[in-house]
Amino acid sequence: IRCEQSNCRFSLFHPASCKPPTCLRTCWQYRRFPEQYSPRIDSYCPTCSWSQAN
Repeated sequence: IRCEQSNCRFSLFHPASCKPPTCLRTCWQYRRFPEQYSPRIDSYCPTCSWSQAN
């Protein structure tokens, strides 16, 4: 996952000073349902679908 948000622990912009317990309250990956990131990808995006069809 490429992310440029500072509150994402996988981002290059995530501050090194963000450590538990603060990180547990502010970073997206530590949040619980329903705030947790949970992608539901059941098909290709329109551009890729079109490319595969041609």
